[in-house]
Amino acid sequence: MGRRFESCRAHHQKMKKTNIKNIVSGIEKECDILRKNDRILEVVIKDTTIKILLKKNNNKYIGFYKDMEFESDG
Repeated sequence: MGRRFESCRAHHQKMKKTNIKNIVSGIEKECDILRKNDRILEVVIKDTTIKILLKKNNNKYIGFYKDMEFESDG
């Protein structure tokens, strides 16, 4: 049997939000914040099951997904 990803959105109606931006294309997407501290930001892109882990670097959070680089202010 395959695994099923269950978004924590199913359990939390008022999740904090942020935007991430693809550095190359400039496209921005809204995300739900799963976890955030002074070093990392873990998000799920809205209406998907895509989870991205971003690490803080020079006051921006930077992360990668399938050879694409994203940034966020958190």
